[in-house]
Amino acid sequence: MSNGHQLVSGSIIRLKPEFEDQYITLHKHTFPGVLKCIQKSNISDYSIFLLNGILFSHMVYTGHDFVADMKAIGEDSTTRDWWKLTDPMQQPIEPRKDNEWWADLKLWFQADFPATTAGKTLRYAYSFPAPAEMTDAAPDQFFGDIDFWGTTYDLEAFRIFKGHGNVYVYLETSEASDHMFLLEIIARVLKTDSSPAAMTEVFHTGNKISAPSSSEKKVFVTGCFDLLHSGHIAFLQEAAVYGELYVSIGADENVHHLKGRYPVNTQSERKYMIDALACVKKCVVNSGWGYIDFEKELREVMPDVFVVNEDGHTPSKQALCNEMGIEYHILKRIPHAGLPVRSTTTLRTECTIPFRIDLAGGWLDQPFVSKHYPGSVLTISIEPTIEFNDRSGMSSSTRRKAIELWRNEIPHGDAEHLAKMLFSFENPPGTAEVSGSQDSLGIVLPGLNKLDYNGNYWPGKITSIADDELLNWIERNLYLVTLGPRVNSYSPLSNTHIHPKGAQALADAADDCWNAIINKDIQKFGDAFRRSFEAQIAMFPNMADDDILRTIAKYKDKAWGWKLSGAGGGGYIILVSDTPVEGAMQIKIRRKNNL
Repeated sequence: MSNGHQLVSGSIIRLKPEFEDQYITLHKHTFPGVLKCIQKSNISDYSIFLLNGILFSHMVYTGHDFVADMKAIGEDSTTRDWWKLTDPMQQPIEPRKDNEWWADLKLWFQADFPATTAGKTLRYAYSFPAPAEMTDAAPDQFFGDIDFWGTTYDLEAFRIFKGHGNVYVYLETSEASDHMFLLEIIARVLKTDSSPAAMTEVFHTGNKISAPSSSEKKVFVTGCFDLLHSGHIAFLQEAAVYGELYVSIGADENVHHLKGRYPVNTQSERKYMIDALACVKKCVVNSGWGYIDFEKELREVMPDVFVVNEDGHTPSKQALCNEMGIEYHILKRIPHAGLPVRSTTTLRTECTIPFRIDLAGGWLDQPFVSKHYPGSVLTISIEPTIEFNDRSGMSSSTRRKAIELWRNEIPHGDAEHLAKMLFSFENPPGTAEVSGSQDSLGIVLPGLNKLDYNGNYWPGKITSIADDELLNWIERNLYLVTLGPRVNSYSPLSNTHIHPKGAQALADAADDCWNAIINKDIQKFGDAFRRSFEAQIAMFPNMADDDILRTIAKYKDKAWGWKLSGAGGGGYIILVSDTPVEGAMQIKIRRKNNL
């Protein structure tokens, strides 16, 4: 360490709540190269604390050229890779300087004391609202005999930082102790009635938070990994932060069974490419069948951690990990900085053609249902930001027909006319089982749509809403949990019980759902959403087997309502909830101006 002058600084930034667990885990396993770069750049002490979504950093620099050392950190390739993981989790706090990511705090008061022992230094941070009359700098002798304070409370450092609304107190001590009386004195001197709240330390350069080192843990991920792209690499690199990474990939035949198509790259090619990645310890090909085709490989590796992306999470995977005592972590899709979000689906098609979700009334677009009682189907058009599974009720088969018809994007023109074109293309003369028109309309019509059916294939009336505030409200309150694709043998048209009373229950629920959405009534929305699903499975019981219903039951206390995507038999549980649902995905509704 260079014997230069000491510079103490503090700064803050907001941590997005959905990334809190990820952020803490990443900082338990900081890249060794990042730590070496910090030390080489003459930072002798660096800590980060967290409270209520605010990160507070405390840094001590001891060097001769601060600007040059900070530039060296910014140019370090390992550090830049680290920032590409952490930056999307953060949100800068205003006001801040133009060149700042973390907003600098003013060092309002500081005092350093001789270390009383050669033992371990303990760090504490506290935060409270800044009093209105707080001056820009602490007056001389503001705290009286500060040396007395240091001796009494075993202090090694005492610093106060002032922000644009909050005060941050940083303490270093040689003994673990309760500082509440000291903090009460500080609050009294600063003339505030607020009690300082303790912040949690999530990182320190010399303390790895008593977690096992990465090399002591085995990490397991599974997937197809066809057409290897930047999204795959970002996911695998982040998973490798947890430890030695083992990747198990789906066999060609099982991929075909699940997705209805063979991967572009064979299992041998995919294994070769993944084995070549520096972040991967070993890659194997799954020997099982179905959606849990990796169980044999999982039991052979016996990992400490199982990592999935949010669109790869399923309750069945989590249940298996719970049974085996394996940590289960769900990662958000965070693209490598400066690169677009990628999925194999978008690479195969390179198109913006959307998917669709039917919110309520599904099946009323079929004449054999609406002839018993007229009613509406509510649809929303979904941007292809998620790699939705095929045969999962998101109109993926109709979307493939749209890609075949239009290739990369829906053309400009009258939306209803385009939807009729797609419907006719998907259902040529002689088609045995006609796909309902809500699929083609739900894909082509942007925003939220109410399609009124009365015994015909095409709705007699279409009502569309493109209000951005309402669409944002829907997006905020819908969560998708992956169940897996429908199996080839699934048939929703077996064992049906279709009658006027059932069709009316479905129609009434759709009308109630529409009105609840218009009024932004989350409880009534959830209730009608659930009743629409119950009316569906009353007439089409094959939509939901006992396993699916048991899975739904696990989420009933987390949501106002629930249903399966599309005709069911797998796919996704869609939840209506005004609070975040762990492990669930959220969608982006396609707006009118995207056409």
